[in-house]
Amino acid sequence: MSVRRLGVIGDVHAEHNRLELALDKLAMLGAEDIICTGDIVDGSGCPNASIALLIRDDVKTVRGNHDRWILENKARHIPDAHHLEGLTKQSREYLENLPVQISLDTADGTLLLCHGIADDDLRKVWPGTERMGVERSKALDGIIRSGDISYVVNGHMHFRTMIHFHSLLLINAGTLRGEHWPGFSLVDFDAQRITAYEFAGEEVRVAKESPLRHENHVVFRDTQAFNGAWDPVRLF
Repeated sequence: MSVRRLGVIGDVHAEHNRLELALDKLAMLGAEDIICTGDIVDGSGCPNASIALLIRDDVKTVRGNHDRWILENKARHIPDAHHLEGLTKQSREYLENLPVQISLDTADGTLLLCHGIADDDLRKVWPGTERMGVERSKALDGIIRSGDISYVVNGHMHFRTMIHFHSLLLINAGTLRGEHWPGFSLVDFDAQRITAYEFAGEEVRVAKESPLRHENHVVFRDTQAFNGAWDPVRLF
């Protein structure tokens, strides 16, 4: 059945308390399905509790680069890094079996969930601003050309935003981590609106509501058309 109301959770980074708040809020809002961009480990909270919550609510989750790194025993020098010996058997098996991409049928076409872009969990996409240069993606350009995908939801950049293409909308889900705009979103495909939420202590409040598409949004042909002078469509 096509999803009409979709919960969108970005990089978790072991924020199990915020994850539980997000999941409970999305259930209350009537989300028919929930997706997550991965990076479950490496943070100040508990990865085992985070994974248990994702399993509890049957959240469709992809593998992030941090999830790959812990399994490969790489980059364990980073702040708040977790280690394999700290994971339960269930958690380790969960990470080992995470897919890198998931396709989901929505009421407005097919959605592709990934961490970076497609199989590349380190790939960024950014039209370019004063503070950050252009990040193009041949893989995303191929997805756009195929015409098979209407939405791509990714993470990795920890910046909740939308990037518009003529035949596809890219939504970065952001993150639950840190103090700079942590939150999550609900997409209503029937109403063609996205509502972003943020944390206020133990509470959750609306951060921003936006149409998925608007005449004021800059629309690109593909990532090769990025010009480095973009005004981000923020979801916070």
